[in-house]
Amino acid sequence: MQFSLALFVLVAISGHSLAAPLDGSGDCPGGLQNGALLERGRFFYQCRDGNVVPKGCLADDLKHIEIGSTTDKKTYRQTCTLGSDGLLALEATACLHQGSEHKVDEQWEDASNFYTCKKGDNNDLKTVNSGCVDQGKRVNLNDKVAKDDFVFVCNETVNNGAHLMPAGCVKEGKQYNVGESFESGKFVYNCTRIGREKVAVKPSGCVSNGKRLNDGDRFFDKDVIFECAIDNAKTEIRTVGCAQRDDKGEVVERRLGCTWVEGQEPFQYEWACQADNNSAKKVQVRCNYKVGGGVYNIEPGCYRTIDKAAFGCSKEGSSLKLQSFQGDNAEKSAQSAGLHAC
Repeated sequence: MQFSLALFVLVAISGHSLAAPLDGSGDCPGGLQNGALLERGRFFYQCRDGNVVPKGCLADDLKHIEIGSTTDKKTYRQTCTLGSDGLLALEATACLHQGSEHKVDEQWEDASNFYTCKKGDNNDLKTVNSGCVDQGKRVNLNDKVAKDDFVFVCNETVNNGAHLMPAGCVKEGKQYNVGESFESGKFVYNCTRIGREKVAVKPSGCVSNGKRLNDGDRFFDKDVIFECAIDNAKTEIRTVGCAQRDDKGEVVERRLGCTWVEGQEPFQYEWACQADNNSAKKVQVRCNYKVGGGVYNIEPGCYRTIDKAAFGCSKEGSSLKLQSFQGDNAEKSAQSAGLHAC
């Protein structure tokens, strides 16, 4: 008695063998001759001594793949397997990357990235970029690493790539994000992005008494005037002058090299703002005797005769003193004080 074709197909697909026919001809159900092959779905079978037995799998191009053999798709390798239940399966067993085979969950690397073979949503396999490689050290995606004067982050790129991108700056061992400003010593810096793949530490100002100053701002320190100056990548606190207070107590800025007169008439003194290393100082440079409509300039160490009197400019430490010598012996008195005629 012959089996129905429907029953034959069902059993063949399931991978189970059929019993030999009753007439002992050696052929299989449905009239399939001994040794003949039968394709069903993604698998093929063979009639063998009256039984339909699993033989292998069909590749995408319908090529026959024997049990235990493999076929390659674009990104992964498949193996034709026969389970303990007698069922055939075409299983994804390894990822393919640049001509090499990698098992599920295996990790490997090249010069710039490291990868992991992962199972996909459709029982396939895919090579996943897991991070960057920096001088032989692996850096996971989105992790940061300090290198030289910068902070780099491992960013995912198109086409399953990853690249170390600068994301911040390092100054004196501290890390700063792009756009962040910070103080170091007497200066203020910004961590700035330049283009897409560069960052730089750029000076943006100065610090005085805990206050941040911009380029061109001035501040006073003990009657010395300083200016915050930024010229490209160079930042400096520049000495620009001295602070003088007038009769009203208001500050008058005097530039380096500038001179001015202070004091009540007729005894007055000429001051100068002079450079002093990286600072400045106010010094008295000579005495002025102002009387009537005239002004008599008297250099330090000398005297001048004015209306039968002698007026001398003496040094007293770092200051000057305008002295008056009266009487018939005024000049001799001035000379006795160590002064000479101007």
